[in-house]
Amino acid sequence: MDNLPVNTGRASGWIGALFALALMAFATGCSTAPPKPATSVPAVRCRGTLGLEVGPLSREVRKKLGLLADSKGAVVTSVYPGGPAANAGIRENDILERIGGTAIVFDCDADRAAYNRACEPATAMIRRGGIEMEVTLVPVDQLPFFEKACDGGNLDACFRKAWLPWDRKHEDPRTLELFESACKAGSGEACAYEGLQLSENPERAGDSVPVLQRACELQSAGGCATLGFLYATGKAVAKDDKRAAALYRKSCELGDAQGCYNAGLMSDDGRGVKEDAARAAADYDEACELGSATACTNLGFLYERGRGVRQDRAQAFALYERGCAGTSCLGSNLGGCVNAGRAYRDGIGVAVNEEKAALIFREACDRKQNEDDIHAAENGARACSLLGGLYIAGDGIPKDLEQGRDFSVLGCDRGDSFGCFNAAVCFNSGAGADPAKAAAYFERACKLGDGESCHELAAAYRKGNGVQRDAARAKALEKQACDLGFAASCGRK
Repeated sequence: MDNLPVNTGRASGWIGALFALALMAFATGCSTAPPKPATSVPAVRCRGTLGLEVGPLSREVRKKLGLLADSKGAVVTSVYPGGPAANAGIRENDILERIGGTAIVFDCDADRAAYNRACEPATAMIRRGGIEMEVTLVPVDQLPFFEKACDGGNLDACFRKAWLPWDRKHEDPRTLELFESACKAGSGEACAYEGLQLSENPERAGDSVPVLQRACELQSAGGCATLGFLYATGKAVAKDDKRAAALYRKSCELGDAQGCYNAGLMSDDGRGVKEDAARAAADYDEACELGSATACTNLGFLYERGRGVRQDRAQAFALYERGCAGTSCLGSNLGGCVNAGRAYRDGIGVAVNEEKAALIFREACDRKQNEDDIHAAENGARACSLLGGLYIAGDGIPKDLEQGRDFSVLGCDRGDSFGCFNAAVCFNSGAGADPAKAAAYFERACKLGDGESCHELAAAYRKGNGVQRDAARAKALEKQACDLGFAASCGRK
């Protein structure tokens, strides 16, 4: 057994995972939901807006505006007449780089900074045609501002009129009606949010499809991505990978980070499109630049293995660190943390440092799981197991068999095969040897798909070590180990 296997960080699971498992994991991994509402809103008399709409600096936008590939910020897509941004002289296609004390790295930073503000003057740094300018904006009370603009026919304002109560209280039943009204008026973003809410309601999921189709037709990147998710998973519609891939592609072209991430997955796995690692790498790169931490992790895996890109392990490590650090838009990806720890342990693109590896594994093992982080449970369990492996090996950190066993058992109990294998090894030797417990942990790891554990369990049945001797059972386990790719079990008589 490769007792420290590579975590690909991909929604298709660990290397060698069965395709059926890959599909199940993909269904869990695809995510297109809009950013969740803030957990708290400033306690101020006036909830102010800056009176502008922004979008991501996508590949297409950077090309259109002649920006460098590593440009950061958000592009102004519209300015409300008579609002703070208009009064300050901000125009469409200006690049927002800072609002008050907030650096604008992604469009979500600007989106959050533009609403629910205290109505006090704030400076903003913008870039226009290569020139930086500082302007002062004076926020206005947002709800009456958007209500008036909506009454005047501004579709963006109609969307914001619906979005404001949603942002304050995600489960407010009025928001669905407000989004529906704005959608009927022609707001693509309102249709996207309406469709998302409908898709999450088991009794009305089918109603989401035409709404999301309208959102996508109205050029809502999120609407296209959410509809793609429905087709990829067969939720509310017949499963159709080809249709899903096309929708993710359009979402990506419109600048949605999750759309690009999912488009990359489809190309990476050959789902609905021809398998194309180079195209997957390009999509992951775009998604990473747009704020998807998981896409950074996936791209790092491709660089480590030289799939679709020139092999560059230093770049792989840098991307794993970016995935682990997360972004203001989508948070940390535990898969990136596990791979960054593995890189320190094995010297992949960075000098070997088992102490740093142990710190990363420990933090990932202890971290409270984030439901928005793809495969957080699996990656957290694997981190516990990897930490156990370091303590057992005692290479670069003090050897501690008791801690090694305990962390391995923790990983195993959380469903990780490597933890079960390590626990079995601990119980199979040393002063506290317990052959029966060792066999039980080998069996758990075997059931989780680890070929070497099946092989070791077969040996236990052949020798009667911790279990009753059973040659037939041993033979069956050796075949299972061989089928799982453990070559030492293949061809045994």
